[in-house]
Amino acid sequence: MDTRDTRRELGRSVRLLADEERWLFLGLVAGAAGYLIWLAGTGVAVSQVADLVVGAYTVDPWSTEAAALAAAFAVLWVLVPSAVAVRYVVGNLTNLRGNVEQCYRFDRPLVALVPPLVLLAAAVAVGAARGAVTWYVLALLAVANTLLLVRTVAYGYRVYSFSVPRLLQALVFVSAVVATTATVSRAASLGGQTALVEAAAARYGVADVVFGEVTRAGVTAPLLPLAAVATPAALALAYVWVQLFASLLVRIRRPDVPRSAIRAGQRYPQVVQPGTTDRLAMGTASEADSESEPASGGTQAPDSGDPSGGSTADTGSTDDSASSDTNGSTDSGEDPVEPAGQTRVFSPPEDAEVPVADAGNGEAAVKNEFCPICGETYAAEPDRTNCPNCNAVLDRD
Repeated sequence: MDTRDTRRELGRSVRLLADEERWLFLGLVAGAAGYLIWLAGTGVAVSQVADLVVGAYTVDPWSTEAAALAAAFAVLWVLVPSAVAVRYVVGNLTNLRGNVEQCYRFDRPLVALVPPLVLLAAAVAVGAARGAVTWYVLALLAVANTLLLVRTVAYGYRVYSFSVPRLLQALVFVSAVVATTATVSRAASLGGQTALVEAAAARYGVADVVFGEVTRAGVTAPLLPLAAVATPAALALAYVWVQLFASLLVRIRRPDVPRSAIRAGQRYPQVVQPGTTDRLAMGTASEADSESEPASGGTQAPDSGDPSGGSTADTGSTDDSASSDTNGSTDSGEDPVEPAGQTRVFSPPEDAEVPVADAGNGEAAVKNEFCPICGETYAAEPDRTNCPNCNAVLDRD
């Protein structure tokens, strides 16, 4: 079996880390620093506003004011940053039309997951060798798992089976919620809200989860930060398994799916039967007129595969060589002799007005085609396989 294409795409997948995916690593660093600044600033600001509005309040015993303050911090510290993270990730993975970027459009989408899985295996091996999950091991695991989730989202946009953009965005949102909650549990002191966070965790019975530790096979790690690190990988792998099962069902059922149901950039698997012939040939005005002429003595337009572009003879032309070029004749200087079975080209009188495709330069009319995905027309070319407007894969009739 020839594996050259697979090796080439694996190389492309690795090179993305140093090229198109620099936004991810810059976002992790800048996002972490910006989030800590946001946490400290909003913590101080909300406390001052609370002192002005409600005056003194207590967190032990738990009070209504403390509950309202905890809800405000949940929105500011968890929900808002998580929504920003989703917007940042999806905005970098997709183009303006909401379709996956060109660099992630692999013919074998699973190759996109190989580099993060290798990095994840290396991080797990380092943690197991040390016998303890230190903070730098957690950081390495967090980077690997975040990369795996990002690649999984791109993979989900690319594949056909079980490709649900809203679900993919929800995976990123849930991962961000767990990560921000873990950060708040360890860095609430930056905003002067340590007492509020501890009291809220005790009030709702999650203190052991928020501040506890877990030990497995001699490896000890803080529970909530470990959950924040593991969540992206768990969600990504769960989605991939479900998607692979869905793709197996598609291979068995072989559904009849129209190309209009496929997003630009989404892979159209060969096992799916095309359900439409929406790739229509649309001629120019002069060609449409010439196609209506045979009943009244005109000429039928040439086949779309003709290099001349399927146009009729220029209006009022008296040059026999031009007429012979249009019809494939080599005679010149006299009226060409038509072979048997071939329709003679309609030559209107000089005073007649026949519309032409391009009256400015007299060039032959150009054959256009229609893309059923984006609804735009484009110049027909025999070897064209993608729409130049939305890059959708086109049927070859």
